[in-house]
Amino acid sequence: MRQRSGSAGPRPSNQCQRAQIPTTKQVAIVLSDSEEDSDVVEVVEQVFSSTFPLTGNSNKRARGAIESRVVDARPVRRQRQSKQEDDSEIEEVVVHSISQPVQTTSNTGVVVEQTCRNTKEEVTRPIEYPQHVEPLSIEPVELDTRLLEPETQLEKNACVVSATSPTPSNNPGNERPAALDTNPQTSERQMYLQIFDRIQQTVMHTESHLFSPYEQQTLVEFSNLDRHSRYLYTRIFMRKQAWLRTSSLNYGEQMVIDQSCKYLTTQPNTEPFLHSETNISSCEDALSLLLLPELKTLAKKKGIKQVSKPKEFLCAALLKTIKQRTVTSFFQKNKGDSVQQRQDEFIKSVLQVTGPVVRLNPLVSELFERLHLVFFRSATHLGDSNSIKSAVLSEIGQIRFPSYTVMRSPDLFASRDAVVQYKQLVEVGYEMEVLLTSLVKETEQHMKGWEMFVEHQSEWHMLLETLRRPKSPAQKVGGIEQMSRVYWRRHFTAGWALARIAERGARFAANTKQFARERDVLESLLSQDAFRLGKRGEWHERLILLHTTHLRPKGTSVEARAQTAEALERAKRACVRALDDVHVNRISLHAISRQLRTIETKLGVSPDERIEHPRMCVEWQMPLERVVFGMRVRNIRRGPSVWDGSDGIPCSVEQLALWRYRELGYTGIHSENTLATTLFVLLFWDIVFCPLPGVLDTEYQSQPLDMGSESFYFSRRAMIEQRLAEISDGHFVQSIGDVYEKQHGVECVGVSWDLPCDQLQTIASCLGGQRLSAICRVLATEYRLKRSGFPDLCLWNAQTKHILFAEVKGPNDKLSETQRDWLDILVTSKIDVEVCHVRDGDARDTENV
Repeated sequence: MRQRSGSAGPRPSNQCQRAQIPTTKQVAIVLSDSEEDSDVVEVVEQVFSSTFPLTGNSNKRARGAIESRVVDARPVRRQRQSKQEDDSEIEEVVVHSISQPVQTTSNTGVVVEQTCRNTKEEVTRPIEYPQHVEPLSIEPVELDTRLLEPETQLEKNACVVSATSPTPSNNPGNERPAALDTNPQTSERQMYLQIFDRIQQTVMHTESHLFSPYEQQTLVEFSNLDRHSRYLYTRIFMRKQAWLRTSSLNYGEQMVIDQSCKYLTTQPNTEPFLHSETNISSCEDALSLLLLPELKTLAKKKGIKQVSKPKEFLCAALLKTIKQRTVTSFFQKNKGDSVQQRQDEFIKSVLQVTGPVVRLNPLVSELFERLHLVFFRSATHLGDSNSIKSAVLSEIGQIRFPSYTVMRSPDLFASRDAVVQYKQLVEVGYEMEVLLTSLVKETEQHMKGWEMFVEHQSEWHMLLETLRRPKSPAQKVGGIEQMSRVYWRRHFTAGWALARIAERGARFAANTKQFARERDVLESLLSQDAFRLGKRGEWHERLILLHTTHLRPKGTSVEARAQTAEALERAKRACVRALDDVHVNRISLHAISRQLRTIETKLGVSPDERIEHPRMCVEWQMPLERVVFGMRVRNIRRGPSVWDGSDGIPCSVEQLALWRYRELGYTGIHSENTLATTLFVLLFWDIVFCPLPGVLDTEYQSQPLDMGSESFYFSRRAMIEQRLAEISDGHFVQSIGDVYEKQHGVECVGVSWDLPCDQLQTIASCLGGQRLSAICRVLATEYRLKRSGFPDLCLWNAQTKHILFAEVKGPNDKLSETQRDWLDILVTSKIDVEVCHVRDGDARDTENV
């Protein structure tokens, strides 16, 4: 068995053994190079005639393939997609050449040489299927020790698969890919299938060790389905996990859909891909299939009078009738009338209304979810993420992704268990995040979230114990600066997901007023320095607040005052501990410094005895302020304030301020954060999309996976510092124009193509190299934190080359901490900036200009 490059070990070659004849009789194909083409045709036709007889044009198609020295073929029965399709589309023959070494290019661009047989020897290849293997048992979460190794050793061990994004190389000129069919609907279906197959083939090529033999066999069975069935499953997979009427599946002709559903619900060798109506065992599931008019009709038949009530009421009333025996059934003692029988009858009556229904088989859908998780490096089945649809839009030319070199790391996940654990914990974290969106007064929802954390609390403590064990210098967990790429890989471990669960558990404890438990969870988070280092500042702030407010005893007794002083001392020590933490960001440092000064004041510490720390940042450097007036539209009660514009058209508070600045001779735009992020990405385009292992893993990314991570800067520090020096020297105007012209319209994070190129170049020229470099440095080091909070307005005078930024605030609006930090950065960098307060009134002559 030939072992592929980058594989975890020997495994069956999908390219050579994909087409297998599913029969109990073993078939041997014996050929040699001396055989004539007619002999090849005769041998293979004998095999076909004893297994799958071909008819019509498909036989001609198979003969043409065989005459091309293709010997292993298997016909797959297909349904017609439309009446206009040719008879040759009813059946598909999957062929693979084994007469000579073949070079195949995988979907990621990797060239793999396959030698399917020795041309001088006879080869006998029986049909083999992977044996059924039960899912592996999941052991307690353990820290991946590979992530404790030095970065150089990890890079040496990693087997990186390099490929090129199809936009620049495989598709010159960023042209639209050629469609496989002139029918747009057919072309879209083919794209869905191509991308679904590409995901499977890419993962199976380098990361098949993350799936058991039985799971691999399930994927093979899916690939062997006809295209109509595969397309139907693909579209159902992209929908919510719910029962669906087959009559509502508008993915082709109904006859074809019904036949595909039959294939998908009956699989002899593996789990069925779909469940049919025979798997409905819950009356709640049956009721979810009914529309409101159908519910009302059914309620009338069951004797429910209040049919005008909402759907929830009708469902509850119908479920109540199932549990109650009728008067007639009470006297029919010889006939059984159990609750289960009434439920079965009720489900049968519902199915008479809905017709056949299907639902994803949870076991199989979980396999595909894990497959997509490994491919996209994110849980695409959670939230509103729809990576497959974005990939389809990219393939048909509706959107364009940046051009870059794809580099997949086949050892990103340690094992199958690691992927299963990571996926399960990510799903738990997502459910907790959804619960956090509930109002604070909805105590039941927040208690449910806390209980979810308690269920995983033992795993979290086991992980902390693992991190506390003594380690050798080579295994010592390093910070972001020393082990930036290794730190980024921790995002895909169970430990990282557990840290997210613990963080959200602390928030649930706060919302349910369990402040002592919240303190314990925060202390556990701060006791480790391996995961989520960028959140440590927020954890320190909250812990200090707990000591000073929520955990401080109430009352004025002597004992209460002593306990209060003790709590303030603990808070003071927590402030010093936070200032010593190198992972605390600027915004948190300002907040903690102010907290420390407040605590010292309450403790009565004299100014001479106050703590002086080199990282203390007590005061922001605030800019000048300006006040302008306008007429506010009174009939708007919700949402942003609306003002009477200078042209009589209602406008926002930012637009009103922009009118005032234009009267002062400025040209301006309301751009907020998009201006800064657009300039940054355009100037650092090649560095942002630099091919680093584990950050550009698919062709469908608008940003590297670590763009918002703390390790982004340290992974590219040398390149970033060199680019910052070039910008400071004045080499940036031409670079903006070149990248803008070449990449215009590409889907890229932070870039707004609505900003004209000449306008961006003018603003950059007015800023100058030194000041533009200062803004870019902030975004390069703290992109996640600093992608918001930039001033609302950018104003400039083309003649004088003067530029001014303005943060606009309406009545009762206050500056956020992020906005204060940006204003401080701009003032420190000697960039003119001011805060513009808009007031309601007519006294424009009192404006301080």
